[in-house]
Amino acid sequence: MIDHKTITANTIPEAYRKAVYYIWNFGKVRLDERGDLMKEIRDLKIVIPTDDISHCEGKLNKTLDDDFAEGLINPELAAKKGTDFDYAYGANLRKLNQLEKTIERLCKHPETRRAVIPLFDKIDNCMTINEVPCWIIIQFIIREEQLHAEVMFRSNNVFGAFPADCYGIRKLQEYVVMRVNEYRVKTGEPLVSMGDYSHTITSAHALINDAEAIKAFLKV
Repeated sequence: MIDHKTITANTIPEAYRKAVYYIWNFGKVRLDERGDLMKEIRDLKIVIPTDDISHCEGKLNKTLDDDFAEGLINPELAAKKGTDFDYAYGANLRKLNQLEKTIERLCKHPETRRAVIPLFDKIDNCMTINEVPCWIIIQFIIREEQLHAEVMFRSNNVFGAFPADCYGIRKLQEYVVMRVNEYRVKTGEPLVSMGDYSHTITSAHALINDAEAIKAFLKV
């Protein structure tokens, strides 16, 4: 039996609140390999079927969201983050020019099922450092003139990281839509619009250490 749950929301803040509530109230308490207690839901899927790209409340959230998004989209910042951290998603997206090749494939073959970028490399399984990518793959797919984003996380601290992760990847989705449409303007093809955002997490969790902050958030 597959223990798979789906949360559907129209906005990022709505998805965030629903996911945190679900994990905190129904997650199983587990001890991870670092010794941190957490509540976990396995195989959680969060779907936003609108074109929403909104921030959760709070100045800090906006700052973190914008920084993460810029690190994915801006090549110079992506390269800098790639030298500063054990891994950086913007740099990983550009390994072997993957992002540009994926956009080119979407432009020339809009029916493709191969617009896939892996962010977790096989070498990550052999690393002795503590940090390896949580976000492991993204796939773009165009159907009915909408460009959808399918995202997979092996692990996601939903309370701490989901808002910035979701906002940043949605901005990346928006960027890919823009690039595809630049091509379509030249060829006279119909433009594409933002489609669904699907965010699947193998281990969706919240840390017990964040209990007071989570309870305060859910009371608002």
